[in-house]
Amino acid sequence: MSNGIAVDLGRARTRVMSSSGELLVDEPTVAAAEIGSERLVAFGASAAEMRGRAAGEVALVRPVRDGKLHDLHLTDQVCAELLSRAKRAGIHRPDVLCCVPAAATSVQRRALERSFKQAGARRTEFLDHATACGIGAQLRLEEPVASMIVDMGASTTDIAVIALGGVVTEASVPLGGESLDDDIRQLCERSFDLLVDAATAEAVKVSIGTAWPTEEEKVEVHGRDSATGEPRVVVLSRGEVATAMAESIDAIVGAAVRCITDAPPDLANDLLSRGLHLAGRGGLLDGYDRRLATSAGIPVHIVDDPGRAAVRGGARCLALFRR
Repeated sequence: MSNGIAVDLGRARTRVMSSSGELLVDEPTVAAAEIGSERLVAFGASAAEMRGRAAGEVALVRPVRDGKLHDLHLTDQVCAELLSRAKRAGIHRPDVLCCVPAAATSVQRRALERSFKQAGARRTEFLDHATACGIGAQLRLEEPVASMIVDMGASTTDIAVIALGGVVTEASVPLGGESLDDDIRQLCERSFDLLVDAATAEAVKVSIGTAWPTEEEKVEVHGRDSATGEPRVVVLSRGEVATAMAESIDAIVGAAVRCITDAPPDLANDLLSRGLHLAGRGGLLDGYDRRLATSAGIPVHIVDDPGRAAVRGGARCLALFRR
């Protein structure tokens, strides 16, 4: 696929990279659209900046929710915007390699293919997210030994054991980084009658969130009283946050362990030496690698620049096709 771009249209961020490895887009997956007409006004960082400031005629929308396209008309316009940005970088009528969750249906893939074709793409092919991350991490997936990827995105975690270029066992868990943010928001409301927004919950997760509690640490959290609506501050501890996120983390870790135990014994043995590789921004959660290593009984490695691993893998595939 020459003259191509790799696209990772995720719930939280959209990334586009040329086949030469140039990053063209890395922005929030947020669209500002006119209410009624659904005409796209802005996309990405410029749309996110309108949050809380948009006039009554403009709404902020996430085109991708829970790994699925939410609004096909808006998706058409977003795909056109992405190809427009590629065109400004000198890439005309590109071939598109789109990284999608393993659970993406044929209907969803056809919808994306139609949207990119309508926007001017020459053709569109698809690559499962976990496989793309493995390629982006420069794992030799074509070898007759097992490699394992755990890719935690915003709303979905894709897990795969791969050998000889094919997926041996896989799982797609409808939980990700934003699920952990929701756990923190529910903790604040349930235990403290405090309402906090998604950005505050994410900041708490980044500051003291952990999958492996060690030393105690606390942070002040600002929000609104659920009864009076007045501003209020509470103090959360690392242990409280870890307990709130535990069920979601347990589900992801459990799915990873099942992928290992479901693999043929010889491939499972490969993983004892090669370990598994963490990709996706969610993989940066404090203690997550240690928790996985302890539960799975194998080494765990965090790939370089984990949030961009999938789009980097897509771009490398495009470069190989050019040869």
